Amino acid sequence: METLELEAKKRETGKKAKRLLVKEKSIPAIVYGHRLKSEAVAVPYAQFEKIFRSAGENTLIWLKIGPGKKQVLIYDYQKDPLTEKFIHVDFYAVKMDEKIVAAVPLNFTGISPAVKNEGGILVKNMESVKVKCLPKDLPREIKVDLSLLKSFAERIKVLDLKVDSGVEILIDDKNQVMANVVLPRVEKEEVGKPEEKVEEVEGIKPKEETAKEEGEKQEKGGKKEEKAKDDKGKK
Repeated sequence: METLELEAKKRETGKKAKRLLVKEKSIPAIVYGHRLKSEAVAVPYAQFEKIFRSAGENTLIWLKIGPGKKQVLIYDYQKDPLTEKFIHVDFYAVKMDEKIVAAVPLNFTGISPAVKNEGGILVKNMESVKVKCLPKDLPREIKVDLSLLKSFAERIKVLDLKVDSGVEILIDDKNQVMANVVLPRVEKEEVGKPEEKVEEVEGIKPKEETAKEEGEKQEKGGKKEEKAKDDKGKK
């Protein structure tokens, strides 16, 4: 693994110190590790960005703090969701003879014949895996060959990952599926769409309601006629 160098300086905490870092174009960071007291530092933005773009996460770096230096990994980072600029970095100090645990990203390469020829949809179930190894053996990424997915029945599992002998993948179920191809969804066409009921059309009443109203009218009319006859007889 290539070893790079990055300048750092101790920093104060608080809003005022944070504004000063922005003015100096520096990124607030923290250094921690096994049996090591955490330390607040700052690193030049441009220098860190250059290293990160060329090497990425899990990169072994000599972090120079004053007269001394520590061998660290870019263990984690945060970005502003709007500007996509780095706003914080975590460095993990390592000892070259002690194994570490880190999440390694999966790099899906190649084209699945089931996707290309059969119109299938690729499903990625994992983005990274945790590994345990010595710092010098830590991979920056683990490749996953999608060309192995030749049919809908095939799966790429954790046990299919190829890593060096010094790297241990920390997943109990090695049969866990990382990627597969599924059939495309077919939208159901509207078959035999029911015709609109006449009674549901605005302004037209159901037959039952119309018949009821007609009966009520006839009943009222009969009662009026009988009353008129009674009144005439009384006279």
